[in-house]
Amino acid sequence: MKILALTSSYPRYEDDPTAPFIESITNHVAALGHTVHLVLPESSEWNRPAVEDGVHYHPYRYSPMRSWTPWGFSGSLEGGVRIKKTMYGLAPIVLASAVRSARSRLAGGGFDLVHVHWVVPNGPIGALAVHGRGVPLVISLHGSDMAVSEKSALIGRATRWSFARSSAVTAPSGDLLDRARKLGARCRLELVPYGADVGSMDVAPGAAHSVRERLGLAPEHIVVGGVGRLIPVKGFEHLVDAHALALAAEPRLRLLLVGDGDLREELVSRVAELGVTKTVVFAGQASRAEIPAYLAATDLVAVPSVQYQGYVDGLPNVALEAMAAGKALVATDVGGLPDLVRTGENGILVGEGDANELAEAILALSRDPDLRRRLGAAARAEIARERSWQSVGERYVEIYERAASAQPTDAAR
Repeated sequence: MKILALTSSYPRYEDDPTAPFIESITNHVAALGHTVHLVLPESSEWNRPAVEDGVHYHPYRYSPMRSWTPWGFSGSLEGGVRIKKTMYGLAPIVLASAVRSARSRLAGGGFDLVHVHWVVPNGPIGALAVHGRGVPLVISLHGSDMAVSEKSALIGRATRWSFARSSAVTAPSGDLLDRARKLGARCRLELVPYGADVGSMDVAPGAAHSVRERLGLAPEHIVVGGVGRLIPVKGFEHLVDAHALALAAEPRLRLLLVGDGDLREELVSRVAELGVTKTVVFAGQASRAEIPAYLAATDLVAVPSVQYQGYVDGLPNVALEAMAAGKALVATDVGGLPDLVRTGENGILVGEGDANELAEAILALSRDPDLRRRLGAAARAEIARERSWQSVGERYVEIYERAASAQPTDAAR
């Protein structure tokens, strides 16, 4: 098949941590023998060849200055939860440029399908691009797009209009699919969780020790890892509170936070207020290549995601990566995490925003190395067996084939 994909976030250079799951989806579809052309906004930080791993890149220009490219790549949202005001004025220009670029690609012929990532802002772009061409449209939701659609009447109408012109809508969690249904999605709804590759989480001998030594983490310390952007939906403030509670009962505990974001200073202040500064390490932003070593340096991993002003992670990548690394996982029951984590089988699921319950789970795992090993081994085996990126790519191809074989809707003709 020949697929035209549209996205507004993507890794701009090697090891860029921006939306690596989009690259994984795209690359694994291409690896199955399909041709993928990816249309995305221009970025001053873009440093990739025109064709890589079977994917053809088509950045479109929307800014008069190549040094000023604020659209997309996780830069359009303030604190990860609200659209920056400057983006509203820029939106019509981006829309026109993106539609022109997509239609230019489609005019070359031979495309079987258009696959859009994030219904906001890319659903309308994809719908306008396929109009009159008889090419089916598949829309993939990732989380923030649904929150924006639910909070704004105008954006909600654009989302419904896009859904009405699509052949299928995918999401990594049942929660997102339910919300799409409430916003008017009447086409085929497909649950496609993200994936991970166990091999990519393997590290060289001594890598974990090197990380711990560099960060001042001793062999006797029990290290709880938290990885991700330091923004409200990640729930790290609850993890900090839980750490302080658990530390009172288990002084060997240490909390390792890997990532950066708008809440960093607030979290640093909270750690100081709780009197646990010496037991919390803020490692800062890490490249994708560094994540496996950080995970290897932990004894267990916490994913304390929460709903925040309507926003929630669809399915945090770090949960899957921690499982692929064979780590015992503690996660909250929001978004796609309840679909992934089963208490006592492959991790522990706790209540959203409940620092006490999170602390109890951390203590249970810190006191029982055998339980950590058992849950971690089961999690890794499940990723290898059912949730590899190859299997995700195969799932998308099945959806593409169904959409391409069906009659196009009247709106898409």
